[in-house]
Amino acid sequence: MSNTTEIIIMWAAVSGYALSAALFIVGFVFKKEKLTFAGLAVAAAGLVPHVIAMGGRWVRLGHGPYLGFYEVISSYAFFGVVIFALLVWRFKQLRPLGIVLMPIAFLVLGGAMLAPKSELEVTAKLASYWLAVHVTFAKLSYGSFITSFGLAVIHLARSLKPQGAIATRLTKLPPQDVVDDLTFKFIAAGFIFLGIMIAAGAVWANEAWGRYWGWDPIETWSLISWLCYAVILHLRLTMVWKGDKFAWAAVAGLPINLFAVVGVAIVYNSIHGAYMTGY
Repeated sequence: MSNTTEIIIMWAAVSGYALSAALFIVGFVFKKEKLTFAGLAVAAAGLVPHVIAMGGRWVRLGHGPYLGFYEVISSYAFFGVVIFALLVWRFKQLRPLGIVLMPIAFLVLGGAMLAPKSELEVTAKLASYWLAVHVTFAKLSYGSFITSFGLAVIHLARSLKPQGAIATRLTKLPPQDVVDDLTFKFIAAGFIFLGIMIAAGAVWANEAWGRYWGWDPIETWSLISWLCYAVILHLRLTMVWKGDKFAWAAVAGLPINLFAVVGVAIVYNSIHGAYMTGY
């Protein structure tokens, strides 16, 4: 697949996610359940060109989506939509979660499309099993944290406005305690995934650069993000934070995580930054 064909197909995925986000929002505002169902179907359909474009690039360049801002961020959007689709397949009542998650997926992938699409080659340092493990668990962790954020937003929307138009439109969601429990479970899963990501990254760093940990900005902020979610889980398990307090904590954790994923590579000069940004 040529670079031009890949970009055209990827824009089809962006358009699909944009249409899905619009359908979810319009369906929610005007109480049209058929539109939210259509939004889910379009989101699933958008995964098809997305995986084709990523797969074509993988075959052309000989490596997975982990080199350069475009590849990395695109894959995060993909995993986010996949986790959302699987969650709704398990809990059909959580379909309105698309009101939060699909706009995020659209904006993330759209932003990636505006970045340089550097075609970096796999060097001896990058051809490592541990790098594959590191990257896979990074995507699983960030997808889990974004999902927990969406669940927390839904929880707060119903809690802060128990009556009125928003509450009426969210009546078919699972009870608040179920949403609260799912938020906790996705944070717990993301925390474990992030821990594995950091550990696998340390093993890879030793192979690539001869040290397990060097306080590189991305390493440091990944650890900060992991510790922040450790605090959130401590508040849940020890301080018994539930309901609104835990939902606010889940919402507060995502900006730190996103900065660790995207912002650090742009703001700081680091060894990781060259692989992340593609510059």
